[in-house]
Amino acid sequence: MAAGNAIDCDTRFHPNHELAAQVLDSLTAEVAVVNTTGAILATNQAWEDFAVQNGGCPSLTGVGANYFDVCRSARGDELYYAEQAYQGISDVLAGKRHVFTLEYPCHCATEKRWFLLHVSPLKGDASKAVTAHVSITDRKIIEHQLVETTRLAAIGDAMQGLSHKGRNSLQQAQGFIDLLRYWIADDADARKLLDRIELAQQRLVCLYEEVLHYAEPMHLNCSVGRLDDVVEEAWASVLPVDDQLTLQHPTQGMDLSCEMDRDAIWQVMKILFDNAAETGSKTTRIDVSYQTGVLNHRPAITMVVSDNGPGIAAADHERVFEPFFTTKTIGTGLGLARARRIVELHGGQMQLGASVLGGASFYLTLPRQPIAR
Repeated sequence: MAAGNAIDCDTRFHPNHELAAQVLDSLTAEVAVVNTTGAILATNQAWEDFAVQNGGCPSLTGVGANYFDVCRSARGDELYYAEQAYQGISDVLAGKRHVFTLEYPCHCATEKRWFLLHVSPLKGDASKAVTAHVSITDRKIIEHQLVETTRLAAIGDAMQGLSHKGRNSLQQAQGFIDLLRYWIADDADARKLLDRIELAQQRLVCLYEEVLHYAEPMHLNCSVGRLDDVVEEAWASVLPVDDQLTLQHPTQGMDLSCEMDRDAIWQVMKILFDNAAETGSKTTRIDVSYQTGVLNHRPAITMVVSDNGPGIAAADHERVFEPFFTTKTIGTGLGLARARRIVELHGGQMQLGASVLGGASFYLTLPRQPIAR
C-alpha cells in the first residue's frame, strides 16, 4: 500500500493504521511527505499513478527520490514555479510558514493542466512536510473563459461605438470620391490616384468589420462530418499566386469523422491557407496530415498543417495567437486568434511548432465528439 509507511501515529478516524493508509490512497490529490533535505519519505497511490501516467520513473519521483533535486533541475518555463515551490517547502520545514500554496501550470502534449500545491507541517513532526498537489484545471479553464468573454465584450462595445462614428465619416468620404471621380473622368493619372484612395478606404472598412465580427459571441452548430472534406473545400476557395502553391493531402483511408461546426472549421483552414498564400513565392507547398490520439481522455484527431515558407520566429509562437499581433504590413492580426478561439470552442487545442518542410506547422487537435454545451 503506497501510503502505508506515512502513518506512524493514531488517526482520528480509527486507531487502525491500515485504514488511515487506505484513506490517503483514496484521495485524488497527489500526496508526498518530505524531510528537511527534500527526501521523499512517503507517497499515496495518486502520486504514484500520476508519475506512471506521465512517463515518470519511480526511482526519480517516488520514495527515496529528492523533491528538492527535481526543483533545482527545472529549466525554461518551469524554472520560476520550481524555485517558488522549493522556497515555500523550505520555509514550512524551517517553521517560517505554517502553510504554503502555489498555483502552477503542468501542461502535457494532450491537454492543458493546472495544479495547486499545498504544503503544511506533518502533525507531530515539524521536521517533515506534507505536500499535496490538487488539480484546479476546471477552475482555470472557466477563469480563462470569463476573462476572454469580458475582454471580447469590451472590444465589441468599443468597436460598435467606433464603427458607428467611423462609418459616417467613411460614407461621406466615399461620396466625395464618387463625385471627384465624375469630375476627373478624363484624367487617367488622377483616376489612378483616386483608385488607390478608394482601395485604402475599402481596407479600412474591412478592418472595422473584422474587429467587430471577432468580438461577437460565437455559437457552434455541430454535426458529424469528415475533416478532409472541409480541408478540400477550404483549399478550393484559395487562389494561389501564379498557381505556385500546392497542397499535399494524403488521408490513407483514415477515419476522419468528427462532430464539428463545419463552417467554423472551414474558416480555420481558410485562415491558415490564406496566411501561407500571402507569403507569395516564399511558400510553394502545404501539407495536411492527420494523427489519431486522445485529448482530455477522449478520442481526438490532430490535423498537422505544415508549409515550406519562411516560418515564424520561436519567440512569436504564442504571440501569433494574440489578438492584433501581426508581422505583416496589412491586416488586423486577428486571423490566428479567431482560429484558435474556434478550435477551443470545440473543446480542442491549437498550437504552433516547427515544420519538417522548413516553415511552420500548426497542430489542430479536435475531440471526435465535443463536450455537450
